[in-house]
Amino acid sequence: MPATNLNVAILPVDMTAGDACANLDYIEKRIDSLPAAIDLIVLPEMCNTGYTVDPELATAYSESVDGYSMTRLRAIAARRNAAIWGTMAMTDDNGALVNRGFMIDPSGHTDYYDKHHLFTLGGENKLYTSGRTTPPVIEYKGWRLRMSICYDLRFPVWNRWNVRSSNYDALIIPANWPDARAIAWHTLLRARAIENQAYVVGCNRLGSDPYGTYSIDISHVFNHWGDDIADRTHDGVILATFDGAALDRDRQRFPNLAGADDFDIITD
Repeated sequence: MPATNLNVAILPVDMTAGDACANLDYIEKRIDSLPAAIDLIVLPEMCNTGYTVDPELATAYSESVDGYSMTRLRAIAARRNAAIWGTMAMTDDNGALVNRGFMIDPSGHTDYYDKHHLFTLGGENKLYTSGRTTPPVIEYKGWRLRMSICYDLRFPVWNRWNVRSSNYDALIIPANWPDARAIAWHTLLRARAIENQAYVVGCNRLGSDPYGTYSIDISHVFNHWGDDIADRTHDGVILATFDGAALDRDRQRFPNLAGADDFDIITD
């Protein structure tokens, strides 16, 4: 269990479509305005370009793991001594487009996860290749952090605390989830927190895109009881502290995860 607290900043971004340089300028400026003692910074889905299911745009937006955007974010993470979490359109080793999640730690080490549940209603599955591995659980500052991306949220087993291999302390979800489905977004985030006795972060974008609008308060952070612990600023940034001692104490005094099922997920 975590022995220390984790200070988290959730940074919703009103992205300029396709302009990685401008978007990263904006992200860097907002990161520089954060308090010094931030351990983890969470960005929205496709944080460098904005989300798209347009084939021509997605191909133009995609980068490699060592491309301009990742290189620049690694430098920011090192300078701020904080981890940075988000997703981008990338090209995998086989040349296929993927919606790839990442966490860059201050040393530059990066963990990845390719989004598994693609948004079929929007045609995401026709353009991007589904990830075939379960999300990693990343050890960072004594915390076990699990990746998930947007539409993955709707599938509880995919995000389930697993007694065999996938137990975690916090679930981190970058997203591009419009206001039109905000009730589902809010409810499912809170449900994942309660059922897994874990902190849950949902970082959305701001503004608007071809898929909808995104209000100033659509990003969320819940503790392991489902309580909203967001400290919101006027521009949508959320600051929150994950309390390691409280998580450990509450899991011990109310051990509902002791009855969790042992299961395997088959992706092929």
